[in-house]
Amino acid sequence: MLGTSLAARGYAGLEGGHFEGGAFCLVLLGAILAHFGANVLNDYFDFVNGVDTRPEHGSGVLTSGQMTPSQALCFGILLLAAAAGCGLLLLRGHASVVLPLAFCGLGCAVLYPAFLKQYGLGDLLIILAFGLGLTLGAYGVQSGELKAQQWLFVAFYSIPVCLLVDAILHANNLRDAADDRAAHVRTLATMLGPRGGSALQVLLLFGPLVFVIGGVATRLLPLWSLATLLSVPLLVRAYRSGSVPGTAQTHLMFGLLYALSFLPRPVFV
Repeated sequence: MLGTSLAARGYAGLEGGHFEGGAFCLVLLGAILAHFGANVLNDYFDFVNGVDTRPEHGSGVLTSGQMTPSQALCFGILLLAAAAGCGLLLLRGHASVVLPLAFCGLGCAVLYPAFLKQYGLGDLLIILAFGLGLTLGAYGVQSGELKAQQWLFVAFYSIPVCLLVDAILHANNLRDAADDRAAHVRTLATMLGPRGGSALQVLLLFGPLVFVIGGVATRLLPLWSLATLLSVPLLVRAYRSGSVPGTAQTHLMFGLLYALSFLPRPVFV
């Protein structure tokens, strides 16, 4: 939604702003399908590789026997194929934006759980795929193409979203650190240890607030972006509880407030 808001108001050099409802709906649907598909494949590979062994691991669907591994694999592939279908519908007029981002996202969704998880690259890939990539894609399909300067501006505006989407993954990895060590899976949580992992979570959760306050103070962000301060109680609760669903809810609330703050006529301090 952030990329769409930026394009609609004309940020990053898009004069006059532009919004196409059909493209927005296809991007939103494709993003949801891709996210679900990536989660299902992650569950599948964690299960078959012996990382998830107890009912509370992962989504619990495989470990509790609600689905077989082959069913989960087929379901994950079907979800990603449906997401690719949304991408195909966006190709006309947006190929230069959709193709590279779609291949990048697909690579992250498949290669991470299948091969790259053992190297501790999850945080980087989640930021690239579901933070930066989705924001650039949503902006790009509205603008028609992305110039180098626009890529940089949109990437800058997406920093808070990138931090919070990684906070969800890191909360999950903090919870599963002991099991991941036993399964020889490397994550930032296993590499940094409890204290370092907790410190990183503070940065991921509260860094977006620092970014917004600093951005407003330096006139890089509109005054309306301070609406994200309404998410402070959720941020504090997510940090204290370490809850993965709570962190996801915080990401949703902050992300919506942040994206919507770009829609009104900008006012700067």
